[in-house]
Amino acid sequence: MINRSEEKPIKLRNMLAYGGGDVFGGGSFTILGLWLMYFYTTYGGLSPAEAGAVIAFARLLDAFFDPLMGYVTDHFWRNRLGQRFGRRGFFFLIGAPLVFFSYIMMWVSDMGFAYYLATYILFYACYTLVIVPYETLAAEMAHDFHVRSRLTGVRMFFSMGAGILAAWLPGAIIAVLGDDASSSFLYMAVIFATLFAIVIFGLYFFTWERAIEITEKPAPVEFKRDMKALFRSLLSTFQVRTFRQHVGMYLGAYVALDVLGAVLAYYIIFVLGHSAIDAANSMTFMSVVQFFCIAAWIPFCIHIGNGAAYKLAQYLMLTSVALFISFYAFGNSAQMWMVWGAAIVMGMGRSGTQYVCWNIYSFIPDVDEMLTGQRREGIFAGVMTFVRKAVQAVALFIVGLVLQSYGFAGKGAVSQPPEAVHGIALVFGIGALIFLVVGLFSARGFSLNRNNHALLIAEIQRRHAGGNGAEASAETRAVAEKLTGWPWASLWGKNDIMQRIDPRAENLTAKGNQQHDTHNL
Repeated sequence: MINRSEEKPIKLRNMLAYGGGDVFGGGSFTILGLWLMYFYTTYGGLSPAEAGAVIAFARLLDAFFDPLMGYVTDHFWRNRLGQRFGRRGFFFLIGAPLVFFSYIMMWVSDMGFAYYLATYILFYACYTLVIVPYETLAAEMAHDFHVRSRLTGVRMFFSMGAGILAAWLPGAIIAVLGDDASSSFLYMAVIFATLFAIVIFGLYFFTWERAIEITEKPAPVEFKRDMKALFRSLLSTFQVRTFRQHVGMYLGAYVALDVLGAVLAYYIIFVLGHSAIDAANSMTFMSVVQFFCIAAWIPFCIHIGNGAAYKLAQYLMLTSVALFISFYAFGNSAQMWMVWGAAIVMGMGRSGTQYVCWNIYSFIPDVDEMLTGQRREGIFAGVMTFVRKAVQAVALFIVGLVLQSYGFAGKGAVSQPPEAVHGIALVFGIGALIFLVVGLFSARGFSLNRNNHALLIAEIQRRHAGGNGAEASAETRAVAEKLTGWPWASLWGKNDIMQRIDPRAENLTAKGNQQHDTHNL
């Protein structure tokens, strides 16, 4: 077992490389969320229903790839490539060039439904190849609450910085080339694809993982057995109470952001009557607010707790939606200063929901380790993204159908009929409200905070050192039971969770197999 008290120190270059990875993760999602549907209907020649179908089908298909990728990256140490390049690092190494080419291919104009569906599926497969291993790194590189919170903070700074560029760059190119220049988004894609490849290579060279010392020959890969184990692993994650809460909070935050992002450009242009450049500037301003607000959310999570910080962020999101809707509902002229005022509130809320959700996630494997006695970062990353994409796919498909049913005018339209304007406002308000409320409901009783996590980590370390469960304090027992949702007597592998996944599963972490870092600088 790795000696946690002597973990490799995280230097500035390591922290920057880790955070820079979300230039790809957060940056690509921001661009796709804010601009893809607009690109498909304005330059791609698709109807809203077709655009929604492309996004929904590709993400639903990709959702099934996420948990598979989580399982693969957790077990990739069993072959020579994983032993040579790392079970996470290998996918960074091959993912960089794949992401570069697949991302550019998405943004070619006037290619038709089949082309856009195929290229979107291809890009998301490449995205998952990189992002699932990336999501494990905070838990792999450090165990301390403060260190992980700082890692998440740096990650969010890079994500928000990429978001600023993502919101601003298309509008800036359109301003130069004109509203009818379909090549605007292709130029944007080349710039971002280059950035994505650079930061993904940086993950390989400047981050590391908790590697496994192989003391005996790994069990041979058996596809049928492993697929059964994968399915059971997926289901087993929901036996962790904190993870169930987190999934609800994550969905409530991120799917609401996806719905809002999909129609925000439409809302500013067609409902509030501004230009595409005004929409780009407004979203840029919102992204700048997100960027600077990250610094406030880091101490919020540490001092008031993740649950309270999450609720505050969700209330800010509700307030921003109410402000935007009021401009339409009460017939306000919605001058730009009003739009920017609502964008300030939305930027504050977006910043908080994104940071808090990812800050929480980095601690979930610790709770699971207390329950199962094993480290399973990859499978949790896969499950979380699977659930999000599956629900997101349905939600965005419904968005496209609603806009289509309200008579949304497609390519070349400079205005929309009143019915379509009403449909955009309906999706913007009601669609976001549903998921924001789901998130707030899921956050009730959430108790993974700094103090509880410290107790949990101390107990895990004590167990690794050979401590007896009967010697734990009453407070530690109560916290562990609340976080896991299981009685004390069933914790630390004294349950049948891992046996039900695979009776021959290797117990690599809790049972004391020696570990060390092999994927170094």
